[in-house]
Amino acid sequence: MAMKLDYLGKEVIRPDSLNQTLHLSLFDQFLPSTYVSAIFFYDDQANVQEKILVQRLKKSLSQTLSLFYPLAGRIKEGVTVDCNDEGALFTEARADVLLSDVLRNPSDADLVQKLIVSPDPADPETWPLLHVKVIFFRDRGLAVAVSVSHKICDAASLSTFVCSWTKAARGYADMVNPEFAASVFYPPADISIEFPPLLVHERKSKTKRFVFGPLMIEKLKNRAYCSKRVPQATRIESITALLVRCATRERRSKASAVTEFAITQTMDLRPRVPSFLLPRKAIGNFFFLPLVKETSENKMEIQETVSKLRKTKEELNELITKDTEDSKRSIDEAKERIASAMLSSLLEVSPDTETFVVSSWCRMSFYEADFGWGFPVWVAPDSVDKTHVVLMDAKDGEGVEAWVTLLEADMAALELDAELLVYATPSPSVLMI
Repeated sequence: MAMKLDYLGKEVIRPDSLNQTLHLSLFDQFLPSTYVSAIFFYDDQANVQEKILVQRLKKSLSQTLSLFYPLAGRIKEGVTVDCNDEGALFTEARADVLLSDVLRNPSDADLVQKLIVSPDPADPETWPLLHVKVIFFRDRGLAVAVSVSHKICDAASLSTFVCSWTKAARGYADMVNPEFAASVFYPPADISIEFPPLLVHERKSKTKRFVFGPLMIEKLKNRAYCSKRVPQATRIESITALLVRCATRERRSKASAVTEFAITQTMDLRPRVPSFLLPRKAIGNFFFLPLVKETSENKMEIQETVSKLRKTKEELNELITKDTEDSKRSIDEAKERIASAMLSSLLEVSPDTETFVVSSWCRMSFYEADFGWGFPVWVAPDSVDKTHVVLMDAKDGEGVEAWVTLLEADMAALELDAELLVYATPSPSVLMI
């Protein structure tokens, strides 16, 4: 669907006060210079005039940046954030289509890309670390696209920021004081360390949205039952195992030599570690990337993959809880264990390995983003990589939207995969969810 955006204006939004320098963590330093983005669609503005609505968003954004002050700074030399209050970028635009047109074509990746920020990778130090774009549609619908630098925020951090901003927009003060503690948890290291290019690809890719309804998820979870060790597979484990099996099927069947695949499912550390080790509202990249390695010789049966994914979770839990007490020495040792395990996992992947990164945004508070005119009718994530899967709650909280980004040839095969289409519906209208 073609869409044209007329830009109405741009403004730099600044917090109230000047702050200090923030050091990037070990893993922040090597993350790609991309944004983590979410787009919130609203079908009604509660009769609020556009000018008043925009002013409310700008004022509350400035208030929120006083708490999340690093988002108003800039990356310096790839290792620090200069919290110099250069500000976040706020853009207004008007679309020449109806919101209902967008909701009927929710998997139009080109359209979604138009709604978010498109940074210039040539000079990351000039980028705003936070970019907000407000788009007004022809039928009084609107979208609020929020993009934060992946150098200092993960999806959970984005969710925390949006939650705080919406409270400010409704006139409530957020009692949570966010902590930017990534460099404390994962201390900076010698930047001469080289990581494999897990998140860097130059080949053309395509993004497709697949929706798993509650009934199909239950059937898939029952199929994923494999042993007493995993008596009940989670919906994320089950969907991940199915998607990876189907996405690699053609590659495995046509491989002339043994090909290596790596599956890594991002794990948010916040709910897994004691709060004295990591605050629940910590802002940063507090994820762990466990690795499941496969080859083209393996059929990647769903039960087997689920069992392997569960094993990586158990190993991480053991790593966290091993001799962890509320003492400085114990805390330092736990952090060192986790960082060392993460580094070892990353270094196991060779540049020739096909890596599938699966990120779950489920059970986050994205659908609670009420700026004062109601909850969003739809929330869409933006993928950051060429072989990446983002799992997102459907609006009903039970279904799951899988945003799959693959190389074009692989996606052509996945779209026709009979096994996947038993469980997932490709690109249904949001209006029907």
